This record gives sequence, structure tokens and C-alpha cells, in this order.
Amino acid sequence: MYWLGLDEEARDAATILGYNEELWDGDDDEDPPIFGTPFANLHSREKEAARYLNMVDQFPLFQSNGVPWSSLNVPAQDAAALLGYDEVLWNQNYPIPILMNRTQRLDAVPSRLLRSIRFLGLDHYYDLSRLQTKNGNYNTPRYIDNTNMELVKKQLQDLADQKILLYITTHMSDLHRSALEYVWPYAVNASNLLSQVDVLFHYSTTTSAEEQEEQLSPHHLMKTAFGPSGNNVTILHSRQNPGYQEGAIQAISDALENNWFTPYDWIIRVNPDVIIRNDTWIIHQMLDKEKVGAILVDCGDKFLNSAKYAKVHTDFSIFQPKYIQVPEEAKRIVNAEKHFSKIIEEVWTTGRAAILPDNDPNHGMCRVRGHKSSVVHDHEWLDGMIQCFNQGIYNFTKCNSLNS
Repeated sequence: MYWLGLDEEARDAATILGYNEELWDGDDDEDPPIFGTPFANLHSREKEAARYLNMVDQFPLFQSNGVPWSSLNVPAQDAAALLGYDEVLWNQNYPIPILMNRTQRLDAVPSRLLRSIRFLGLDHYYDLSRLQTKNGNYNTPRYIDNTNMELVKKQLQDLADQKILLYITTHMSDLHRSALEYVWPYAVNASNLLSQVDVLFHYSTTTSAEEQEEQLSPHHLMKTAFGPSGNNVTILHSRQNPGYQEGAIQAISDALENNWFTPYDWIIRVNPDVIIRNDTWIIHQMLDKEKVGAILVDCGDKFLNSAKYAKVHTDFSIFQPKYIQVPEEAKRIVNAEKHFSKIIEEVWTTGRAAILPDNDPNHGMCRVRGHKSSVVHDHEWLDGMIQCFNQGIYNFTKCNSLNS
């Protein structure tokens, strides 16, 4: 099919892979340079584009093409190791070891293994029709640094019993877009928590229609961040951005008025420039839901629980919606932090708030910073991460280490 015959999504995908009209319609069978790159070394959006155009088999796919272990980048080696490979087994084109050794039913194969198979492109040669996860989805691959795999497995099983919503709110600034495109795919890959959540993406925009056409659409951004067939993603567009403070208040008010939170045990509320880079402590708190009603950041640098006044960070919070109450006085508050502090007052006045540790002092500003902080809301750090990925270092842990 000629370039002009492609629909908009197909042309977008082709452009991501390096095509233009002349190259696509040309008769000399010339392909963009990207087709010399092993599939698993591609950026997530490039993989998505290749799958959309049914071009996966045009990339080197490791075993079938004899690509040696030494040619795999670090994320690909991590994914292969999770499947039971080492350098010797890989270079011998050995079948997926962990599937060869399994005795349990195929439909019980952990989702992290399916994601690794898909990440490496091996699903192109293996029939995975019977290797579905419990919810029938393939998520993007993620990597677990914790060496205590039994503890991780137990946590994941317990976490799977809870229904969790990731509520992303944004006015679609350039930084928010870049974070979703370049950093979120790797943050999701590195997180046990984020790979299991439903996603509600609530955005407003002030850009013109012409500017929006030149940018990745919200649907493309969500596919890039969470994978084409991963998390259950819902996208909602608010056509008017009422302003900085008002917009933050509206985001929570819309959710409460429309009962978006009602079906869920936990809500994770973030802006795209807030990155969860380690979820171990967070998961531990969420599993103790009888004692912990929310995970919060105290902008006032005070011991929040049982305090008389509070200023709670709104760009990052995790809470059980059953504790949210909206008294009449809250409806008159115009400051977003004070508004949220008021409607979640039951948590911090009764000692049920888990305060995010290792956060540097805010001195009255609401940010999440700190070399050891498991959550980061720091634009300088985020810019560094985006530059790192743009330089071809497609490893979240390494970029974070270089940038911290």
C-alpha cells in the first residue's frame, strides 16, 4: 500500500520507524537504518510501531537470527535471565528454559514471564495463545531488582487481590508529554505496582488544533507508557483548563462527583512529572490497609499524623477512597493542597497516614525530592532522565543512578 493510502496511525507508526513518503513508496527496497537494530533493543514506542505495521519479523529477533548474548543490551539480558537463560544457553539457541521446566498449567505462567517473552520478540516464534495471564492481557516487560523472589511473589499475589486505580492528571505541558513518552515506559517496566493497575488518564489542553496534530496524541502516549495491550486504560478529556490551583481541585472533584474511585481499594494520584522509581516500601504500606489509609507527602515538613493543620502534596498521593469526605467548608477552599488536606483529614487526624520517607525538606514548597526517595517530583532530575534515554541508555536503573 502506498503512503497516501495509509491511515493516520499507520503513517505515525511508519514515521517512528524512520519512513517518509519517498522511502515508503520507493522501488529500491531500501529500509530505514532502524531495521538493523535487534528488536529487543528498540525503544518501546518503536516496538509498538513495528507490531502495528506487522514488521516485527523484519528485525533481528535474537535466536532466529543468531544474535549473540554479547549483543543484547542490559534490559534484554535481564529479560532473558528472567526466562532462565544465561550466555551459554542463549548462544546455543536453547528453547525458553523456564517453559521447558514448568510442570504447572500454562495458563498459570506469571505475567512477568509473558512480558519478557514478548519484550524479546520471542512471541513471534512461539504459540502463546495458551499463555494468557489471569486477566488475559500481555503487559509491557518489567524487571525486579529484589533478589528475594519468594517475597516478591507473595507481595504480587497479595497485591493482585486489591483493585487499584492509577489516576494521572495533566494539562499536557511539553514536560508532561516528554515524561510520558520517554520515562514512564521504563518506570512501568521497573515497577511491580504500576504493571497491575487500571489507568485513568484525565487531561486538559490549551494548545491549538494545529499544535496538537504535531504532537503525539494522548492515545499514543498511553500506548507508549503502558504498552499496546497492557493495563486497562481509560482516557478522559476536559476541554477547559481552569488554571493551576483550580485544575488540581477540579481533577479530584470530577472523580468524586462521577464516582470514578468507587470500585477501587486504592487510588494512586500523580501528575506525569511525578515518577515512582522504587515501589517496595509503597507496596508494603498498601498491603497493611487496615492500619494505613493513605501514603502522603507533607509539604509542611511536620509530623503529619494527629496534627492540627496539614498541607498535603496533591501531585502525588495514594489513598483509600473510603476515607475521602467533602465537607461544605472544603468546597470554599481555593488552594489545591489545603483542599486535598481537608477532604482527606480523617486519615491524618487518626494516625492512618504513611508519610513518604527520605524526602528532602520542602521549606513550604510542594515537591518530592531526595537521593533515596522512592518517588521523585523534581524537574531537573526528570530532564536528566529524558536526556539519558535520548542518548540511547535504555535502562531505568542506570539512568537513575547517573542522574541522582
